[in-house]
Amino acid sequence: MHSTVQFQIGDVLIGGDAPVVVQSMTNTDTLDVAASVAQCERMIAAGAQMVRLTVPTMKEVDTLAQIHKVLRQKGYQTPIVADVHFNPKVAEAVASIVEKVRVNPGNYTDKRVFASFTMTDAEYKAAIERMAERARPLLDICRAHDTAIRIGINQGSLCDRILNRYGNTPEAMVQSALEWLDICEAEDFHKIVISMKSSNVQTMMEATLRLHEAMRTRGTSYPLHLGVTEAGCGIEGRVKSAAGIGALLMMGVGDTVRVSLTEPPENESPFARHLVQTVAALRPQDANEEGQTLYYTASIPDPEEWLISASAMAGYAYYHHHIKDLVLQNDCMPKSQVEELQATILQACRIRMSKTEFISCPSCGRTQYDIQSVVALVKARFANHPGLKIGVMGCIVNGPGEMADADYGIVGASQGLVCVYKAKEKLTNPIPIPDALNMLETLIAETAVSL
Repeated sequence: MHSTVQFQIGDVLIGGDAPVVVQSMTNTDTLDVAASVAQCERMIAAGAQMVRLTVPTMKEVDTLAQIHKVLRQKGYQTPIVADVHFNPKVAEAVASIVEKVRVNPGNYTDKRVFASFTMTDAEYKAAIERMAERARPLLDICRAHDTAIRIGINQGSLCDRILNRYGNTPEAMVQSALEWLDICEAEDFHKIVISMKSSNVQTMMEATLRLHEAMRTRGTSYPLHLGVTEAGCGIEGRVKSAAGIGALLMMGVGDTVRVSLTEPPENESPFARHLVQTVAALRPQDANEEGQTLYYTASIPDPEEWLISASAMAGYAYYHHHIKDLVLQNDCMPKSQVEELQATILQACRIRMSKTEFISCPSCGRTQYDIQSVVALVKARFANHPGLKIGVMGCIVNGPGEMADADYGIVGASQGLVCVYKAKEKLTNPIPIPDALNMLETLIAETAVSL
């Protein structure tokens, strides 16, 4: 595969022939300096080579600076990434503090309110120029302080302008990224990382590979950040991540990874590091295809290595050959575990939906309720609805967008309260979690009756 641009982010080398970098994100309140520092320390000890914190408003800028300072005083040189969504002024304020700033083009300057409209080419061009005008101050500050930028494209937060022209498609994600690449390159700014994230494994893979090819054609390939967003938790979250990230790494694509789990963030890096290590030894020819069925047989005693290997192989085969079935064999594992993994992989790749699909974000400092416990409640209560997709999202940043791919779900609103959604339609104002779960049960029962 075409090599990517190589540069330093703090003391970490990324791109080119550098090893794949593992990163993660805190879920503490960034205003809580002590808690955030402590969690960063745990994440670094667990193997995170970059740590990201949310900066939703100007209030968090000063505390982010304090967190950065305390970590450096303690001897940690791990690059710190600021996650900014809605406010360009926040991005500009943190750009001189941290080693990298992540911006989301879908809600950084444009908006997504699920509105339908048509724009002429001239109007579309003018909208891009307005976006460029708002981006230039950030690029100037980043250049002056040697700060990198991640262009973070999420399928769940593509702006209405992009969606109305390209639809909710991998191509729309690519065009959103290329618009920002044009802006950066016009300003001679090249310290860029790009991510193409979706809760759908195949969409994430297709968007990433399309962008990879588009950059190769343009002549300059920037480092790619891989991740399946809203992957969930437990075996489901790990299988989704291994199928998407693992398959891309098998293709030689990807410079840094984040496994997003609705679990304590220190759980993410150990699995991500194992994923990178395991996939490096995999070869597509180690599995056999007969017709549209993939057969993968291995004697792997380590359960996590087995999960990673089988998931990555299946993700690779499904992307390239659109397999319709999977048969796994591992004489080191009980048959029941092998069959469970097989069903989970088929579900993760959306080949065969045999149980409820849960879409849940890993949460961050924007989340104002205990999403991990709520996900557990939702899974226990609604597990036996094959084909049904239920989302549990931390906040409005990507929540409503990702809800468009789910049948029903809840999105965090204010402290301890959530809103209930049907697809992208908001059904309630903020309500207590028990009321939201009861409402979900009623909605799902009504759907079952109507079918």
